[in-house]
Amino acid sequence: MPDSVSSLSVVLKGYGGFDKIQIQSLPYQQIPEENQVLVNVKACGLNFADIYTRQGLVRNEPGPPFIMGLECSGLVVSVGSKVENLKEGDRVMVHAEKPGLQTEFVCVEASNCFVIPDSMSFNEAAAFPINYLTAYFCLFDIGNLRNSQTVLIPSAGGGVGWAATQLAKSVPNVRVIGLASPSKHEAIRDNGVDVTIDSMNPCWDEAVKVACPEGVDIALDFTSGDNFKRTQHLVKDLGRAILIGANDMISGETLSLWRIFCSWWYTTMIKPIDLVLNSRCVAGFHLTHVKTRLNDRYRDALIHLLKLYRQNVIRPRIDTTWTFHQVIEASKRLSERKNIGKVILTPY
Repeated sequence: MPDSVSSLSVVLKGYGGFDKIQIQSLPYQQIPEENQVLVNVKACGLNFADIYTRQGLVRNEPGPPFIMGLECSGLVVSVGSKVENLKEGDRVMVHAEKPGLQTEFVCVEASNCFVIPDSMSFNEAAAFPINYLTAYFCLFDIGNLRNSQTVLIPSAGGGVGWAATQLAKSVPNVRVIGLASPSKHEAIRDNGVDVTIDSMNPCWDEAVKVACPEGVDIALDFTSGDNFKRTQHLVKDLGRAILIGANDMISGETLSLWRIFCSWWYTTMIKPIDLVLNSRCVAGFHLTHVKTRLNDRYRDALIHLLKLYRQNVIRPRIDTTWTFHQVIEASKRLSERKNIGKVILTPY
């Protein structure tokens, strides 16, 4: 273990490839401010947002260098003078609006911390906030999912797809169509997917039409670009197509300007007359904006999700666990879509 005044951290030195990531032992703030807590981090969730950030698709002010990571779990070491809802020794999950959590010790706002159930491991806690909140808001707030509807979930073996499947199946008689590579089909069926479709099939949308000729009620999309254009046409009247991410822009170690252009071009192909004539809704979602602008709703949703966890309705799947020094290998596993469930980083 390093001495008490240094914190092992995943640092982004500049936007670009893997060579921009360094593992450093850095001084850290040892005394939290009045509304903060000091957390000894035990596990961190790895997300596509981390890849977007590293490549420069998402840029944070004032820019690199900065510590990576948007979610983690750990033990509260000390609390600020005005913190009343947390105490030393509490096991918490943390979700922040800006990077800075892939580090061994960190001071965070107490409002960003939630006490986790006794039965929840630190790895599960680090896998929980971003994936399950994203799925929850898309299915229930924007999607208005109801009894006996059909949901199309792409990347059903990924972190958000895994969470979305479990949440969709928490509603009676909901049918889930899941896209994934064939090697993941058994796992996603065990998680609740009713119809599995090969995501590598160039005609995957035609396969969805065969499985659900009348169209789906809710279609999630994590990719943007041409996939989102095709997704919209799979939605029935009064249905909702919801864009969550831009994973189609991620191919290789660094940004591809051509892929960005193609993704932007196809995503702009939304025709108002088509929406009107088909009574179809096209929507988008950004979790950070909900957290900052609708914090009460955000907290209510997370409390509800933790209740569902205690009832064993939902449970994260941990794909693999890597140390900070293995962050490049972990990032490759995620960006190459090899994971089933969540990829986790730990300090050691």
